[in-house]
Amino acid sequence: MSFRFLELPAEIRDQIYHEILSCNNARHPPADDDDPASYHFDLAILRTNRQIHHESKKAFQDNIFVKITTPWSESIDHISSDGRVPMITVGPAAESFKSFHLWVWIDAPGVGARETAYSMVISLDDLPAFTLMWRFSNLTHGGLNPHLRLKLILQDPHVPDRKIPKALQMRLLQPFGLVKSLHSFSLHGAMVLPSVEEALRKEQATPEPLPEECLETATTLKDAGNKSLQAKDYPTALQYYTDAFAAIHITVSGRKRYVHADGYYDREITSGTYTGQRSDYVRLMLRVKLVANFIQTYLKMEKWEEARFWGKRSIVLFRTSLTGRVAEDLDGDFDKDWVWAKNSAGMGFPAKDDMGKILYRTALASRELGYEKEDLNLIQAAAIYLPNDPIVQAEKKKKVDDYDWFG
Repeated sequence: MSFRFLELPAEIRDQIYHEILSCNNARHPPADDDDPASYHFDLAILRTNRQIHHESKKAFQDNIFVKITTPWSESIDHISSDGRVPMITVGPAAESFKSFHLWVWIDAPGVGARETAYSMVISLDDLPAFTLMWRFSNLTHGGLNPHLRLKLILQDPHVPDRKIPKALQMRLLQPFGLVKSLHSFSLHGAMVLPSVEEALRKEQATPEPLPEECLETATTLKDAGNKSLQAKDYPTALQYYTDAFAAIHITVSGRKRYVHADGYYDREITSGTYTGQRSDYVRLMLRVKLVANFIQTYLKMEKWEEARFWGKRSIVLFRTSLTGRVAEDLDGDFDKDWVWAKNSAGMGFPAKDDMGKILYRTALASRELGYEKEDLNLIQAAAIYLPNDPIVQAEKKKKVDDYDWFG
């Protein structure tokens, strides 16, 4: 018995079209966390027959697209690769694409229509990721934005000159509040509401918080997380610690941490709690403290794998920065006698105590998971960083005495 699709009620057909053609359902997670998501639209249904084409086209048009154009091809690559912003399409298909609600045109004085243009199309849902990436780039490379011009063109791609609803205008324009100190900025098209434009320009005019303000905020959030940890409210503690990382321009996504705006912290602090210290120095100390607190929270939650992952990742990165040797293991001969740990502890590493806590707490997670040699190695390293901690020193003595060195 054949199935007659067009005999289904219109509302059922409409639901099916949206299932097939919406951005949400076309989005696929990346194979690797460092890559952006991808979009794969099955447009074959548009070619089925005239009636289905007419009906399904409306479902596809319900997607909200943003077109980004620039004279620099490397900028398009940067947005996708470094910014991990998913693309709908890029290249000639993007350059000829007309069904966008917002056109983002980025160039610089002296660079204009004479130059070749490069475009990409993204979903509205990914626009905040794009503007956040732009914000981080400007902070990392101080003085980038004063050399750039931004033109935003708002339109209804399906009904020319139709006013776009306020809620949609806000979703399309508010993310650009993060893009500050531009050489010039202009807004065009589709009857932009004065209240929406005013809110956008007000946010653009609000300066970025100074490094010392970011560090103060992160410290406050860290302390709030510690209180939640003591109160055994572990999910809230983790959220506070995640927000503390974000306050100093480090984003946490699952098991990944992405560090941004290093150049922004290359200065001395002139006010507040950390007056007289270097911003990058204080930021490093806070990063180590937050990792130690993440591990402690996971231990309390008995999430041994997460505790070990966060600890091991930080230990491996720290060891690599000191020795230049890249190795994932923590139970090999390389760590025999822990020469690198002794050397770094002797150099007065600023977050030495918190690094010791990371080593000790990672050892506890490794122990729970049955990694006996790793546990032993980490306890010995923790004892180097925490020479006055009686618990760590007692554990070290017991572990060394009890370990079966001949297996």
